[in-house]
Amino acid sequence: MLKSRYEGQSVEQALQQGLEDLNVQEKQVRIDVINEGRKGVFGFMKQDAQIELTVIDPELKQFESIEALKERHQEAQSENINNVNSKTEAPAQVTKQETTQDDIQTEDEENQQRLQKKDSLNEVANRTLEYVLNIIKEMDIDVDGSYEIKSNTIYINMTSSKAAFIIGKRGQILNALQVVGQNYMHQFVKGYYSLILDIESYREKRKETLEQLAQNMAKKAIQTKRPVKLEPMPNFERKIMHQAVSKIENIETYSEGREPHRYLVIKYKV
Repeated sequence: MLKSRYEGQSVEQALQQGLEDLNVQEKQVRIDVINEGRKGVFGFMKQDAQIELTVIDPELKQFESIEALKERHQEAQSENINNVNSKTEAPAQVTKQETTQDDIQTEDEENQQRLQKKDSLNEVANRTLEYVLNIIKEMDIDVDGSYEIKSNTIYINMTSSKAAFIIGKRGQILNALQVVGQNYMHQFVKGYYSLILDIESYREKRKETLEQLAQNMAKKAIQTKRPVKLEPMPNFERKIMHQAVSKIENIETYSEGREPHRYLVIKYKV
């Protein structure tokens, strides 16, 4: 089993350190809190928080060890750097005779591979779009949509006269559809690709609502000097709230519970 322990001043800090070290997303690991930590008094009896991350993503579980998991991107980056260096480290004077047929063929092959990858990703995005739209249409709701690919993320934007039914209470239905769509997408694409599902610009409106809520709850935590626990929400929404209060003095945030019931805690710190 692939698992590793991490420590930090808070559970959230230890979690972020672990996610960065393994280069994984929160949904790809199981989070077990070993020790929530303790601030102590005047620096005495202080204890760091300690967590254990266990890889649960089927694709990542194929790695033989934690070390191999960590090194997977380093090897890819090293290979890319070598490819770049091999292209840039040319003699000061290059003549037409030095450009061989093999060089031309290699460049053509690389261009062809890039085009094939782009075409393949477009096909995956189109399949995923049709899959999600068909699910919604089975709910007897008319809906249209389009997709856009940015980096390693496929964005699906939809329009419907019954958008509220697709969104659901606090976006629960839309979030569920996003999970289903992402699971479907991962049948056809390997690597770290994610899906963002949106309708009638709901995500931007929701982001503004979460940011305002986070700031209000931070004020409440400061006034009462007690932790404020919010309702369960997806990882990407918790991150929005975390970022919204990250610069507020004497406030820290961390997540508790297990998916899909994991929630954010906003806490006043001395």
